[in-house]
Amino acid sequence: MALNRIFIITTDFNGFVQTRRCLNALRASAYKAFKTIVVDHGTTGETEFGLAAEFQEVLRISAAPDLWWAGATNLGISRAIEQGADAIILINSDCYVDPETIGHLVTGANRSPHSIIASVQYDHASRRIVSIAPRSRLAWGLLTLPGPKRMTPEILSKELIPVGLIGGGRGVLIPASVIAKIGMLDERRLPHYYADHDLYFRAKQDSVRMLVATRASVYVDNSTTSAANNLGSLSTHEFWNTLFQRKSHRNLYDISTVFRLHYPVPSLYKAGVAMYLARYCLSYLAQRMLHVTRICLKRT
Repeated sequence: MALNRIFIITTDFNGFVQTRRCLNALRASAYKAFKTIVVDHGTTGETEFGLAAEFQEVLRISAAPDLWWAGATNLGISRAIEQGADAIILINSDCYVDPETIGHLVTGANRSPHSIIASVQYDHASRRIVSIAPRSRLAWGLLTLPGPKRMTPEILSKELIPVGLIGGGRGVLIPASVIAKIGMLDERRLPHYYADHDLYFRAKQDSVRMLVATRASVYVDNSTTSAANNLGSLSTHEFWNTLFQRKSHRNLYDISTVFRLHYPVPSLYKAGVAMYLARYCLSYLAQRMLHVTRICLKRT
């Protein structure tokens, strides 16, 4: 059955500059048969006024300022399902699609019904590939392995390639039939980071195919994504905070939750967390030493 009612869902928390760029990219899409929902859970009126002035075609949902990404996204998904969505496309407000991307996602979904279809992720600044076919090795403390970083001839020869994991809500099409089967994001246990990982782990457990549309491109602006980005530039105090602040994708609460829910041997999930933490600390020390060395060399 062809997908006729597509809803694109993004959330905004005081970030209308990025949201405007995201929506302008969607507006330039060659594929037009979709409705966009913005869940506005910010604390100022900038997004509300901006959407009313510039994007009248967008449906805005007002939500509580203290709502995190998973809860805000679930509001958008629920509204889309209520309005008869055949599929939803998740796109973070710091992501910008090519004009052909939405069309490629929909074409891929029509060719492989009841599958989750993701885009190839590129860094917005460098235009380099961030992720094509990520993987996960929880048994070894690895939540995400990026996979190949270039479009090989083998990859380019296929419009869809199977993947073991999808990296976030960055241009990802999920049919309504899949949502009905596996449920929505777990906003109670994972209100922000890794709610998407959990969704894809559950999809894999329920034998839902996950594919990447090799011609669908999304450009990710990581400049404000997480407190744990640019690891080498963090002081010891700042590094310590990344382990406990919810705005950091390295916070131990969410990390422990994902491992507890999906570790191959549930009773040993703490071993996976320990390996993850050890690898993260070693990575920080190495990057911090390199960062300090570069500063010293510049000064001399």
